[in-house]
Formats: sequence, C-alpha cells, structure tokens
Amino acid sequence: MRLNTKTIFTLGALVLLLLLSLCLPAYGAIISVENSIIPVLTVEVSRQDPAIIGEEFSIVYLIKNISDKPAYDVTYAFHVMGAAEPYPFTFTPPPVVERLDPGASATVTVKVMIDRDAREKEYNINGIFTCLDATRSNPVNYAAMSWVPISFTTVRPNLTVTALTIVEEDPDPKEGFTVRLSLRNSSMIYDLRNVLVQLEGGENFEIMEFTNKKEITKISTSQTVTVEYKLRARDKRSSNTVFLTTSYNYIGGSTDDKREELFLPVKEEEEEEEDTGNGKKPQVIIKRYSLSKEQVLAGDRVDLTLEIENTNNRPVKNVLINFGVESSSSDYGGGSSSSTVFAPVGSSNTFHVDEIRGKSVITNTITFAVDAGAMARTYIVPVTITYEDEKGLYDNLFIRDNVNIQVTQMAKLSVTSMTLPSMATEGMPAPVMAEFVNSGKVELVDFSVKLEGDFEVMDASLYMAKLMIGSTSSYTGMLIAYGEGEKEGKLIVSYLDNSNQEVAEEYPFTVNVMPMEDMGDFRDPGMYFPEGGYIPEEGGDNVFLRILKANWISILLGVVIIILFIYIIRIKKKAKEEFFDE
Repeated sequence: MRLNTKTIFTLGALVLLLLLSLCLPAYGAIISVENSIIPVLTVEVSRQDPAIIGEEFSIVYLIKNISDKPAYDVTYAFHVMGAAEPYPFTFTPPPVVERLDPGASATVTVKVMIDRDAREKEYNINGIFTCLDATRSNPVNYAAMSWVPISFTTVRPNLTVTALTIVEEDPDPKEGFTVRLSLRNSSMIYDLRNVLVQLEGGENFEIMEFTNKKEITKISTSQTVTVEYKLRARDKRSSNTVFLTTSYNYIGGSTDDKREELFLPVKEEEEEEEDTGNGKKPQVIIKRYSLSKEQVLAGDRVDLTLEIENTNNRPVKNVLINFGVESSSSDYGGGSSSSTVFAPVGSSNTFHVDEIRGKSVITNTITFAVDAGAMARTYIVPVTITYEDEKGLYDNLFIRDNVNIQVTQMAKLSVTSMTLPSMATEGMPAPVMAEFVNSGKVELVDFSVKLEGDFEVMDASLYMAKLMIGSTSSYTGMLIAYGEGEKEGKLIVSYLDNSNQEVAEEYPFTVNVMPMEDMGDFRDPGMYFPEGGYIPEEGGDNVFLRILKANWISILLGVVIIILFIYIIRIKKKAKEEFFDE
C-alpha cells in the first residue's frame, strides 16, 4: 500500500510540531539562564545612633544596585541573632523602595524604640532587604549585620569647667573681685549652641552685675571659652562656695540644667576678736595648686604641688597639711574621694611646717601613686590645714579645701584574629574577616571598621556607637576585584578614646587578582555568574533538569507524537503485507 499525499503531509506536520516543541522551549530556557534579570545589591550600615534604654534610635542603611538589572519593591525585615522573642525593642518599618535602577543608591532609615524595662546587653541585628526582579516573581535577599549595645548612658556632649581664677592679685572680698571661668566643650562631635551660664552667690556672695546670666551663641567642638563675673562678699558669709548652672542645645537634642558647686579661692571671713593685739585671727589659704602631668593615667605617679599663703600680717606656726586619703569612699563638697585611688609615695598623707611668716607663701609637694584599676573620672581630694597663731591664743584654727584630679584610663583595642586575602579571582568575592576585643578599661566610642581599596566592596563598613569594656566585635566584608595584577587595599579601624581623641589604625594588604581561566573550570553547571559576583540558582539543578521541569508538557506531547507516528507506520506496513498476500 502506498502513502498518499495527505498522510505524508500529516506526518510531516507532526514531525515539525515535535521539533518546535523540543527546540523552542530549550532555546528559551538557555536564553533565560544566560540573560538573568536578577538584580545584585550591596547593603551596608552607614550610621547607627547610640541605643539608650527607654529612647528611640536609628539605623541607617545604604543600598546600592551594582548590577545592570533594576530591582523592584525593596522591603525590610530583621532577625536578631542568638536571642529569643519577645525582643526588648520595637521596629518601625521603613517605606518600600519601589524601584532601584542599575547603579543607583538608596538610603533607608529604620527607627527602633527600646523598652524602658530592657537590660544592658549587646544585640546582633541582621537587617534583611528583599527585592524582586523585573518579572516580580523571584525574590532575592541581601543582608547587613549591626551590633547594637543598649545601655543607660549615651555619647552626649559635655560642658566642663576647666579653670577658675581670680583676676586681681590680692583682692578684698568685701570690696569686690572678678571671677574668670574657663568652659570647655569636651565633645569632638557636637557644637554647643545657645549656651546659657548662670552664677549664683547665694548667701555668700553678691553678683555686682545687671544680671547673673550670660549667653554664648556657639562653642565649637573641643573649644574653650571664658566668662567673667564681678562678685562681692556678703557680711558673715558661711563659706566661699557659689553655684554654677549651665544648659545648651546641640544637633539631635538638648540638655537639662546642670548645677554644680564651685569653691572661690579668696580670703575667708575674718571674725573680730577682742583678745588679740590687732583684733583678727590669722588666715591661711591654698592660693594655687598644680599637677606634674596634664593627663593623669591610672597606674602612674603624679606630683601635687600646693602653694599655701598666710594672708595675715602675723605669722602662724605648727602647720599640719593633711590630704584626705581615707579608708573608704566618701562624699565631700559635691564629689567623692577614694582611699584606693591616691596613695602617698615615700611619706604619709600629713606634712608638718614649723612656721609660715605673715604675708608669705610656702610650697609643698607630695607624690601620689594612682591605682591602676581606678575608674576614668574626676576625683576630689579634700585638703585640711590646721595651724596656731604666733602667740598661742588660738590653737584650733583650720581650713578645708578641695583639689580636683582627673584620672583617665588607657584605651586599648586588641585584634584577636584577622584574615586578609592575598589572592583573588577576577569578578569573584574574596572575604575579609577580623575580630576585635576592647581589652582596655574605658569604653570605645564611635567604633567603626571600614574596608577600602582598588576594588568593589560588599558590606564595606561596620559601626558601633559604643564598644563596652571586655566586649568583642567581628567584621566580615567581601571584595570583588576586576583586572589582573596586584590591587592595594586596607582595613581601617577607628574609635574615640576616653579623652575624646580619635584613634585610627590601618591594616594594609595586597591582593593578586588572577583571571577566571587560570583557576580552572570549577563552576557548577547550576550556578550563574553575573557581572560583579555570582548567585546560586535555587535548588542547585543544572540546565538540562531545569529544561525538563519547565517544558514537561511539550516533551510529553512529543513522545505521544512519536508513538503515534510509529503506530501509523506499522499499520501501513501491515496493510501492505496483507495486500501482497492476497
């Protein structure tokens, strides 16, 4: 039996349909694989505010599209590493970034409110950003790590009184004198604005000016300014103390009124006595004191020099000078002294002077050993001077005064481990890892790690508002180099020490970049390598399996057509054999 034209046309159409069903889906799948529309983003923490219990702070992320494909509907989520819910803070979701074009960047600010009953602890927050490709069907996640230590204190600016002097040489307090105050902005971050200074004499001194308030428009970072007041002693004043109140504004906040007590180095009230030759008691004061070092470190030795003046015409004798190195911590004059902080070296804490002539000054120096474990702050050392007048009429005269000594601790950051790449493959990520520990005895403020070099960087920086004493931190970043040869890079670690001075350490390295072919064909068929990095295909299947999964209906139809074709041929053959048998 011969095949007619209709049968041949039908079989040809079936064969053509089979070829199209197999080739076109496979070709489309290959084109889809080789021209992926998945965008590639980098995410890093560009700024993080101090996290204070009971307050709100911000984490600012910088997102950049480093691919040539747009990203759509970029949303934010978070995960707290190593902690169980409920977390002691509440996140305010940021707005959705609807579209991020190739090469474009976006800044996303996340507001976080810390519960009032939260405890001081360091949390590891993983900020996760999810975006969609052009088909709006393939979500891709990118993340950036943030270390958040929450505490009760914050890095706020501080206005301190660094010096208090009397302008006149030997003033009579009742006639009036001028007090000069030196005020320093100890912050290296914030300028102080609208500074208000108010001096109150109380029952001891009268302010001889139109107002006791002085306004300063601006005090820049680390700047010292001076203000002066004209004062006059009141009759029968009880002491030489006055009160200073300050307040100011700064970017991001303002401060409540800060009130502190100051001691004026002027003559004490002299009481009239009928039994003496000139009707007055002799008076001894501490005219001036100085330290041998501008910065006193814990564990050092420091010389304290006192200038003691006899303001009376008559001499005084049997003078005892005692420094308040007590056996326990105590409060005095608005501050505290500690027995373990300052210990006299080679002597006791009391000195004896036979005589101080009238209207003369003596100098006395004592060496203190500062406790190595002392906390970094200002200590007040009380000084008591007892003496007698020349004729022995008064044998229980004394004065009390204070000496301020600011103790600092040495900031120390130790690197426990560091991995810097020496070789990299062109277009492939190479990790840069480092671990740090605060091995000093002061908190490290504004701690940051930044990766720079002749290459693109993923997770370029790490920022922590405060690295607590004994706390550890780790950094992991990725560099992607292009072009063969050596590329220079460096890891920069910086922080502010206890004196608000910036400390920066650099760790340079050189990366030898090799072309992809030199590393061999190690790529898995199921991985796609776009420009700037690589993205594993979900599920890890190769191209052939993906084609089977995506086109199983067409393949099944082709198999049916083949079976049908074979069946028709066999029927034709059988009919032909029967025809010849007849």
